[in-house]
Amino acid sequence: MMATIERKADHVLLVDDDGSVASALGALLTRAGYHVTIAATPREAEAMLDERFDLLLLDLRMPGMRGDAFYYLARARQPWLAERTLFMTGDITASAEEIVAQTHRPLLLKPFRTEALLRALEQVAPREGHREDRAS
Repeated sequence: MMATIERKADHVLLVDDDGSVASALGALLTRAGYHVTIAATPREAEAMLDERFDLLLLDLRMPGMRGDAFYYLARARQPWLAERTLFMTGDITASAEEIVAQTHRPLLLKPFRTEALLRALEQVAPREGHREDRAS
């Protein structure tokens, strides 16, 4: 039997153009206690930025706009996301790593294990006591 979560779930904006990856990650994060909103493109995600998000999980390589460009747009609208973003990519080139390094945010290389994702999200945004530390 699953324990009841007493606190409000962190709201994650997950942006990935691969529908099967996005669905699988969304289900995984939901089971882990997160509230997840999925966008298939950065432009779709941009339209969602009127809603408040606690975390941004972002693919780097997507048609129309790279993930790093969306990251800068999102953090301009929701400044706390500057520290609460995790990139992911299947692009194993040095170029991809350099692009993400310029954002000073962590990067997970696809495919990654469930535990690695959850650990990385916890490092980006610890789930206990962080809400009081950030004003908006």
